[in-house]
Amino acid sequence: MDLEAIEIFEVTNNNIELMDHVADDLFDNPVDPARLSAFLAEESHWLVVAQLDGKVIGKCTAMVHKRPDKADELYIDEIDVIEKLRQNGIAKQMLAKVLKLADERDCEECWLGTEQDNIPARKLYESNGAKAEDFVLYYLEY
Repeated sequence: MDLEAIEIFEVTNNNIELMDHVADDLFDNPVDPARLSAFLAEESHWLVVAQLDGKVIGKCTAMVHKRPDKADELYIDEIDVIEKLRQNGIAKQMLAKVLKLADERDCEECWLGTEQDNIPARKLYESNGAKAEDFVLYYLEY
């Protein structure tokens, strides 16, 4: 595999066919075309992918938080690369693309979270200048 051939794309409704060929182990569940279209229809939802040899092998989902009293900020929800290609700089390339989009679209800051024991993710974020903060997470059942 030629890792030099990796391409990074923002997926939109104009190039949604990129998602026709996704590595089996990238998403938690098969990509549902209706859900994908609904996700992409929201201007504040972004999907950036890494493609190798015509197949999507990495993904980054992000959402812009818009508020009435503060500047937009970007929340990065997930960054993942198929297991056999992890630790080759692919996630770093996708993160760079998402941060470039955030800058171009006037997001003033970006935030994300990960588990304490997810050392590869923490190294990725810290290599981009991120600093970990204490954080309390709640799940509400309804």
